[in-house]
Amino acid sequence: MNSAGFFVERAIYGVAVGRRRDIVLLLQREGPLSLAKLRSSLGISASTLLFELSALESLGVIRREDSLVYLTELGEKVASIISTMEPLKSLSFLSVVGLRPLVVWLLMSPFLHIAASVLLMGWVAALMFGALQNPPLALLGVVYVGYYLPLSLRLPLHYALALSLISAAALVVASHLLTRRRVTPLKAAVGLAPLALFPAVHLTLVYLAHTWEFPYLVTLSQVLLFLALLLTATMYAAVHSLEVGTTYEHTLIRTLLIFFVLPALFYLAPLR
Repeated sequence: MNSAGFFVERAIYGVAVGRRRDIVLLLQREGPLSLAKLRSSLGISASTLLFELSALESLGVIRREDSLVYLTELGEKVASIISTMEPLKSLSFLSVVGLRPLVVWLLMSPFLHIAASVLLMGWVAALMFGALQNPPLALLGVVYVGYYLPLSLRLPLHYALALSLISAAALVVASHLLTRRRVTPLKAAVGLAPLALFPAVHLTLVYLAHTWEFPYLVTLSQVLLFLALLLTATMYAAVHSLEVGTTYEHTLIRTLLIFFVLPALFYLAPLR
């Protein structure tokens, strides 16, 4: 485990239960608070509060400045992880549907690098194979066009492949840079997993539809496209909120717009 992972894990163990957990989650919900506000909200004495705050400061989770208590960058990440690790009955519906507990497990897993690397290589391979189809399957931004999909640009093979690879790379790089490098490329791949897996699933279903002469599999694949976009929005929101320290619900609004609403409008435009 790298040093950053060690400090996160150490902080989680130090904050996961008791009053420290309550303090961190309260600061996550309400933002910086005064000592008086913390005391009244938690119902504890001043001496107890100061003791817990000192422990949290030693963990690097909070800082005190101008009579206010703030979460640090580490504290925001720890708070987001702890809020996700609640029992499933206390998780929000969106967190469960968005597979947020699974995302947390993947991000904390020692196999993250292997799994994400395999996913990215598989994505590239599927895009390369998709470019060979007629019309070619291509990734345009966050939407797929072409081979048995609602829209087709009928690009030449090399243009389709270049467009797909540039789009995939742009998504990963933009995730890294726009979050001030908090979301690494491999962690971005976790959030983009449904989008990355779709071309392989789509090509397989189209092949089976032709082999078995069962065209409804193509329709199923087109339905799965919208499901993949929706899951990409929810899973990427989970990755972003955990790594950046924002709330899941607020992040989800933006990712739904980018990965689901705008692509859906793009696909439905020809139907008007």
